[in-house]
Amino acid sequence: MRKWLMIGWLCTMMGALGACDWIASKELKPGESTVDDVRRLMGAPDTIREQTDGGKLYEYPRGPQGAQTWMVRIDANGRYQGMSDALAEANLAKVKPGMTRDEVRLLLGRPGETGRMAGAQGPVMTWRVQAGHGVTEMFHVELGPDDRVVKVDRSPDPQTVNTR
Repeated sequence: MRKWLMIGWLCTMMGALGACDWIASKELKPGESTVDDVRRLMGAPDTIREQTDGGKLYEYPRGPQGAQTWMVRIDANGRYQGMSDALAEANLAKVKPGMTRDEVRLLLGRPGETGRMAGAQGPVMTWRVQAGHGVTEMFHVELGPDDRVVKVDRSPDPQTVNTR
């Protein structure tokens, strides 16, 4: 119990830095840890998605400043099954023209911001993502009038966040 109190305190103190995500990834055990353990280490999820198998997907976006969105899988019995970064390069590569806003949102999680950009047909959803070597960049998904992806683009991070 004392260990969990110490971890909870550390997470409270370091939450803005995303340190709890690292601690959670080391402390949570698939099939053993419970949903209460996840919440104690990571806090309340931004979004909870019901899965067809009775499980849940907890979404923990760390934007707009952070460059990760953690998807935490909970089974139908309330047991932790694992976590992955929705903003990993493999997921970003899956975003293609024709996808709906909802499909992109389900794949990448909540964007850091959504707004208009000069010359865009519709709204642009933007995430801060890892660009390699501890550098971040902006990942943009432009939607058309039908709320489907028309363009995917990247740009330098205006805040040049160094994640090393």
